[in-house]
Amino acid sequence: MGMNNKLVPKIKSLLVHKEELNKKQVALFLTQNKIDELDGIVKRLSNYSNGKVNRNILIEMAIDNLIECIPEVIREYEAENNTEEVGYDTIICPAQDGGQDFLKNNHRWEYVKLDSDKIKYLKYIALYVGLPYSSIMYWAKIERFEEVVIENQKKYKIHVENTIHEITPAIPLGNISPLHTRSPRYTLLSKILEADTYSDIL
Repeated sequence: MGMNNKLVPKIKSLLVHKEELNKKQVALFLTQNKIDELDGIVKRLSNYSNGKVNRNILIEMAIDNLIECIPEVIREYEAENNTEEVGYDTIICPAQDGGQDFLKNNHRWEYVKLDSDKIKYLKYIALYVGLPYSSIMYWAKIERFEEVVIENQKKYKIHVENTIHEITPAIPLGNISPLHTRSPRYTLLSKILEADTYSDIL
């Protein structure tokens, strides 16, 4: 006797995948309010799912989401708070005289070539202004990075918060060559604020 084709999909719908059979029961303690809210969601969803939704399905979905989400949150937290381990949280950018006015007026610094792997650790920007000052003069807290392409090169606009902090007294170059200041340099803000000269940061 041949199979009744109408029954096949119904029978298959009753079968359970092996992974489902390997599940173990765990105890979960919820307040009555949470249980009521959960049951309310189950009831609403059941209206559109032929009654296939239950508490366990929703709880399992929530746990799957947490398992996926929490490691990423931890990575972001570690990136934001373990700057001492990587040795920097600040980028010092070189500027010509007048660049400090651009930073103060526009609350951004433009077209900086950055190592993309380091961006997640950067919290602050400091500005080294060349002649006639030849000093680190300002710092600001970074708000966000904006990626741009200039002449087929990836660079960044660094947007900062409204408050631009003046370093008083400014940190002079000291007895090192100005060549040390031509490219962005990574360091810690605490190190900048404790330095007497630029050479103390190197």
